[in-house]
Parts: sequence; C-alpha cells; structure tokens
Amino acid sequence: MFSLTKLVTYMIRQPCSYLVQDSQLQRQWKSVFAAGFFTLLPLLLAVDLYIDDIERAMNGNRGWVKVGRPLADSLVEWLNFGRPATAIAPLHTFLAIALLSALGVACARVYGIRSPFWTGVASLPLMAQPYALQSMSYGFDSVFMAMALVCSVMAAILVHLRKSCRTVVVALALQLASFSLYQPAANGFLVMTGCLCVASGLGVLDRHWQVLSQRWRLLVSVVIYAGGYGLYRLILALFYEYKLNGYAAGASQLKPFDGSLPLGLVASVLEPFQLLVKDFSYLPVLLPFLLLIFSYAVLVIQWRPWPVALTAAAGMLLVLLLAPGGMLLLKDSFVRHPRVLLYFGPLLTNVMLQLFALAGRLKRPIWRFGALPLVWLMVVMSYAYGHSFAAQARFEQGRLSRIVGAVSVLQVRDSDQPMRYLMVKGTMPRSPVLRNTVRKFPLIDRLIPPLLEGDQTFSYRQLELHGLGLEKRNLDGMENVLPTSCQPSVEAICTSEFSLHLFSPDTLYLELAPDQAPVRPRT
Repeated sequence: MFSLTKLVTYMIRQPCSYLVQDSQLQRQWKSVFAAGFFTLLPLLLAVDLYIDDIERAMNGNRGWVKVGRPLADSLVEWLNFGRPATAIAPLHTFLAIALLSALGVACARVYGIRSPFWTGVASLPLMAQPYALQSMSYGFDSVFMAMALVCSVMAAILVHLRKSCRTVVVALALQLASFSLYQPAANGFLVMTGCLCVASGLGVLDRHWQVLSQRWRLLVSVVIYAGGYGLYRLILALFYEYKLNGYAAGASQLKPFDGSLPLGLVASVLEPFQLLVKDFSYLPVLLPFLLLIFSYAVLVIQWRPWPVALTAAAGMLLVLLLAPGGMLLLKDSFVRHPRVLLYFGPLLTNVMLQLFALAGRLKRPIWRFGALPLVWLMVVMSYAYGHSFAAQARFEQGRLSRIVGAVSVLQVRDSDQPMRYLMVKGTMPRSPVLRNTVRKFPLIDRLIPPLLEGDQTFSYRQLELHGLGLEKRNLDGMENVLPTSCQPSVEAICTSEFSLHLFSPDTLYLELAPDQAPVRPRT
C-alpha cells in the first residue's frame, strides 16, 4: 500500500513539475483553457442552478452515493469544506474546464502535437461537444464528471505508454476512480484506447507511445476496463449496496440473457447513431461533421495503402460502436440523458489530433482547417444554449411567480385551514426563444428541463425555491375525481396559463394549460 501511494504521488508530482518547468506545456494549457472558457462562457453566466442543483442548494444534500458514485460524495465534501453542501456555481465548472484542459494537453502530447492553437482546437470537444454541455451545466456535478473523464482517459494513455506492472496498477486505480465518480465517463477509456490502437496502426503517435504491440494494448485494455468495473461492483456490493435508491436499481437493470439478447444489443448499438441523425440532420449543422470525416479520410488514404486505410476506418467505426461499453447491456435506453454521451468528446478529440498529425507528416497543413467548422459549431451551439436557457428561465419564473401569487390568494380566502399538499398536472411550455432555437438544434430541447413537469419531485423543488413549500401529493388513481374544467369561484382561480383549485381543505390542485407544441422531452 505504501509503495502504491508513493507511485501515485510520483505520477502526480512529475506532470506538475513538467508544467512548472516546460513553458511550451504552459502555453498549450493556457490556450486550451482560454478556448474552453470562451466557449462555455454562456453556461457560466446563464446557468445557475441546474436540475438536481436546486434541491442540493436548498437542503445541502449530496446523495451521489445513492446512485453508485461514492467518490463523488467525498470529493464534493472536500471541495465544499464539509456538510452541508452549498451552492458555489460556477466555481466547479471553472475547475472542470481546468482539469479537461490538462487532459487535452496530455492527449495532444501523445500525438506529438505541441502547437498551442491546434491543441486548443482539438481539446475543445472534451468539454464543449454538444452532449457535454449538460455535464458542464451542473453547479455541483460538473467537477466530478470532468474528473471521471480525466481518470478514464489518463488510464488509457498510461496503458499505451509502457509495459510495467506499476503502470497497470495505477491505470486500474484510475479506472476504478472513474467508475466511482461518474459511471458513464468511464467509457472514455474504451474510446481512448481504441483510438490509440488505430493511431498506432497508422503510425501517427509520438515515438514514446508507438513502441508497444497491438496485442499488448488490446489485452491490457480489456484487463483494465473489466478489472476496474469488477472492483467497482465488488466495493459497491460490500459497502454501499444498501444505500442505493430505486433510481439506481432501475437504471442498472440488465437485458434478459435469452434469445432476445442479440437483437437487443444491436438496437442499443444503433441507438446513438439514431440520436445523432435526429439531433444533427439539418444539413448546415451536419456539414461540419462531414467535412471533418472527409478531411481525415483523405489524409489517411494518402498516408497509408488502401488496405491499411480501410482497416483504420473499420477500427474507428468499431470504436464508435463499442464506445458505450457496459451500457449496451442495460435494459432501459441509455441515450435519453445527453450527459451520458461524454465519450463523444475523446472520440472527436482523437480524430482531430490524428488529422493534425497526418497533415504535419504529409506536409499538407491546409487540411487541418477541416476541423475548424466543427469547432465553430460547438461555439455556436453553446451560445445558443446559453441564450435559450436564460430566456426560458425568465419565461418560466414569471409564470411561477403568478402561480405562487394565486396560491396566496386562495390561502387568504380560507386562512383558517393551512394548505399542506399540492398536486400538479401538465408541463411548462417552451418560451418563444427556445421554440425557435430547437428548430435548428433539437438537442437543446433536451438540455433545458421544464421548471414544472407534472407530479415529478423536481416540480415541487422548483416551487419551493420560489416560495411555495407545499408537500407533494401523487395523482395516481385520482383521474376520475380531478376537476375537468375551471369556473372562477372562491375555490378556483382560472387563467389562460393555469387553473388552481381547492381540491380538499388542505390540498391544492394545479393544472397547467396544455401546450399546442410537441411535448417537451425529459432530460
């Protein structure tokens, strides 16, 4: 244990000493951090309390151990000076940008890229690819989601560096830490190790990472990923199983291992592709992706013979298919939450870095510009998301204020009987700004949650934040006794936006006016 601690300390201290002494390394990191800060500035300014942040900011609860992330609980407690948890957004997002900037520099060095500008360009997907915007929006979670991705990708980088038992042990510890911080981010290991295997076959890695055989890379990668997940499940079963809540138990249910399993796996493998088509089918938005793929393919064909180029293309496709890792075995859809698709960040970063390395070796630097339209798309989507979030927040907060005012009126009319419960039906509609934005960027519709969504617990936390602290009462089995229309009276307030009824002496029933637009997706 002592030698392992010394080894980890050495491996942390060594990069830090390099960062202090190597001015080129510092310039690369500053370039990446500046690019990330500029791109994510709308999140830092517009997104205050995001989904679960609201309850944690009000009650100080953490609760990540209940969803199988025990290390996240400890990390936030250390950063937050103990309990209770207090809202300090966007400080955690700043830390996340700094961590992912260091990771971007490490990835660039693996490919021998030392240009600060191109390092910043290639590293931006780690923190600003469209699906990562949700992860970076969390005031509490963003830092450990980022750290989980850093751990998984660094584990892959170490595996491909040298043959060493110590390196394998540290990589295994990093992968275990990634699972314990945020399980979906651990799949960054699969993407990184797969891309490095392809890059090794093409011969575009830096000489220090080019020496190992493909057999060793694949064998040790399987051991690290399977071993990290096995240790994680063992620790969870021994120490934290009794703390898991219903959400964690339901989300971890596996597909039945019967004759339907092959078709189920195929459906899960294709699900991310279907999502990409849905989110980026608008041609002007799709073109940056096509240009990056085209530029990469042209350089690979020029660099290696056709058989090798086709093998590399098949390898990258296989990486994309298997990137979800263990999530492919889950019974429920795993792509319904954008934050789960963090692994797209390392994938895009590796494609860009391979493109830049090939352009340098072939003396065709003009092809590097094939990555810039996609980077600009990320910047545009981030700013569109920030503007839409701010506009939607203003739109919904105005309605919430009117709802709270209506509740106060009913309470004054019957001041002898205090209100204790509330039932909610309906979903908050989109603001005009959000409605226009999602015509071009459908993904943003899933990034911005409605502040009121039926009888979800989240709805009651929003109302509590705005001064209405009533307890939740479920709508189950009440369809036949709920009011079907609204007539203004001493027991009902009717508006074009909502209707509020005195359902019983201590219970209110709130029904939001139906929205003519398509139902807002859950995030």
